[in-house]
Amino acid sequence: MEFVMKQALGGATKDMGKMLGGDEEKDPDAAKKEEERQEALRQEEEERKANTASRRRRSAKPRPRPPWRPTRRAA
Repeated sequence: MEFVMKQALGGATKDMGKMLGGDEEKDPDAAKKEEERQEALRQEEEERKANTASRRRRSAKPRPRPPWRPTRRAA
């Protein structure tokens, strides 16, 4: 039956077997790859937070008004 299905689908790919309910291939390094991916995500998040905090500190500094622009008067 499997041979007939492959012939009918023109030589089904490995993914087609998964869609039809077949077993997935197990990656022996899947746990290691997932751990590396998680670590990379954690590192990116820490860098993003550090950059955001740095930008906030810089933008919180008071800036002097240029001398050619008058200050606002209270109305």
